[in-house]
Amino acid sequence: MPKVHALLVGIDRYKLPELDLQGCVNDVDLAEALLRDRVAPGDLVVERLLDEQATRAGIIEAFRRHLGGLGPGDIALFWYSGHGSTAPLPEEIWYAESAGMCQTVVCHDSRADVADLYDKELGILAHEVVTTGAQLVTIMDSCHSRSGMRDVPVPGTKARLAPASTTAPALRDLLPELVAAAADPKRAAPGLQLPGHVALAACNEWERAREWPFADGWHGVFTEALGHALARLGPHATYRQVFSHARCRVEGWRSSQVPTLEALGDLADLEFLGGTLRPRASRISMRHLHGRWELDAGAMHGVVADARFGVHHAAPLQQVRVLSVHVRHSVVEPVGWAPDEEKHYEMVLTDVPLPPVAVSIEADPDVTARLTGTVQVSGPGGGPSPHVRLVRPADPFTSGLRLRVRQDHARGTVQIFGLDDRSLADPVGADDGGIEQTVRRLEHIARWLQIRNLPSASPALAEAIQIELVPAPADGSRPARGHEPPPVNDLVLDYTWNGTSWVPPTVFIRLRNTTDRRLFCVLLDLTDRYRMHANLFPGEYVEGGWTAEAGHGGAVAFRLPPDRPVEKGAFVTDWLVLLVAEEPFSSAPFSLPRLGERSRSVSRDTLPGINGVLDRLGMRAVQRDVELMPPPTALDWAVKVVEVTTRVP
Repeated sequence: MPKVHALLVGIDRYKLPELDLQGCVNDVDLAEALLRDRVAPGDLVVERLLDEQATRAGIIEAFRRHLGGLGPGDIALFWYSGHGSTAPLPEEIWYAESAGMCQTVVCHDSRADVADLYDKELGILAHEVVTTGAQLVTIMDSCHSRSGMRDVPVPGTKARLAPASTTAPALRDLLPELVAAAADPKRAAPGLQLPGHVALAACNEWERAREWPFADGWHGVFTEALGHALARLGPHATYRQVFSHARCRVEGWRSSQVPTLEALGDLADLEFLGGTLRPRASRISMRHLHGRWELDAGAMHGVVADARFGVHHAAPLQQVRVLSVHVRHSVVEPVGWAPDEEKHYEMVLTDVPLPPVAVSIEADPDVTARLTGTVQVSGPGGGPSPHVRLVRPADPFTSGLRLRVRQDHARGTVQIFGLDDRSLADPVGADDGGIEQTVRRLEHIARWLQIRNLPSASPALAEAIQIELVPAPADGSRPARGHEPPPVNDLVLDYTWNGTSWVPPTVFIRLRNTTDRRLFCVLLDLTDRYRMHANLFPGEYVEGGWTAEAGHGGAVAFRLPPDRPVEKGAFVTDWLVLLVAEEPFSSAPFSLPRLGERSRSVSRDTLPGINGVLDRLGMRAVQRDVELMPPPTALDWAVKVVEVTTRVP
């Protein structure tokens, strides 16, 4: 088994106070907790550099000492959380950067008579590691990190953006190996992607990475998403699978931040960290420690405050409520029963709060008042909407589920936008009819978002069912059940040109049960037109060790919507949401038409059998006016989300 040597760098406090951040040390704490949770102690060596320890000289020295002396097969992990920026090279080696400005890591003492750490210098350090035969993995949660700034537009907080440096450092202040390499016309330009190097970055070099307040404090969105992936995926997860899971989660929060994965050859399809990930505990457990009850699952496992867990298979139901959430554990209190303090209990998630989506209005007082009044009477019985809550634009973000309504005074319209200013719906007039239509759209999008972001906290079932997308053969045949599907890179499916027209990609969607027990599955399709349906796999048992086909056993074509021209650059996104449970549940609550179409009202009276956790959550998220009793017993369940982009190359 290879050894993992990890160098974790997080900088919240800079020598120049105006650069200070607040979530990067938390990122290091989370990264270390994840590694110690998933990698055996004898296979892991961790070194941390925080704040004033993370000087330019300190990072270079630790990189060479801790990561540079490894042997063939070992894993060197460099995880950086802090500011990134750009800066010019010295005039003597200007030709080493075609873009004119290099991406840089802003060290603790950078800009205080000390140069940033240039991406090309990191390339020199990376070369020293991979030439030993070790595999290098870099994780950069900073702006401009693909070549390797964080910022977050939260009013009342400091922007996480280190301004670009306009002054080149003196040649003597850079690594002499960089100067020598740049001066040698026979050598490749420093900084090129190297064999043996897997690079995961929070965003492209022209984008900005973001931070948010999570249950256990502020974190980079990319770090939190990687933590979410590593806490859930099985021991054989590949770099590409970990990255795809994290990227989907990041883009669910910030579609303007697109993480990147770079690796030569088939390196991205090798097991993460050389296959050193240990299997996760099969279930969450509860025990009495330090005078209180604790779960061995916390923020990195997706636990949130006020969620409820129940003793697995206990009847009558025995639940606990989550009081506080920490990185690796949560503090809970029993609800209506007294557990035995000498016992350990296996627990499953039985209820999770689904707060309404926050909406801020940027409009003149009259439009704001009419939108507010409509929201206050659009709920059941003429009460407030249960799906959205209005907040002031200046209120801090406490959740990723937030929308904006903005008025265009020149055109006399209002329009719904996401956090990243991406338009989510066409503009409508600012008259009363347009106001009512806008509120209906807000409620529709809020329902859709709640299901796409449905949490899952079951280590036992999270990887029990594998979703396989098997390309349909051109001859119309059906691939054998035991056929091992080739990896679908980043889950991007391309149209193909047959000489006369574009042909949509066609695949068989298969659900493979990797356990020895039967499990009940529903596969939802959430489209980027805010439609949600279970037509692909409305709900059936998949026997242990068996593979079921979605789409009623036929190949599924992924197409652009009819109103979207099939032309180069066009694309559409679907989110496949797999719901897995130990017992049957109804898929009927998980249904929404396209945005703008009328929803069919669903009540519990028309849906007998709504007694499981998943269908109850579905009813609450989509309907909100349905009062549901707790489930009769605590059964296990899980949710898996796969993002599929269909494009015309």
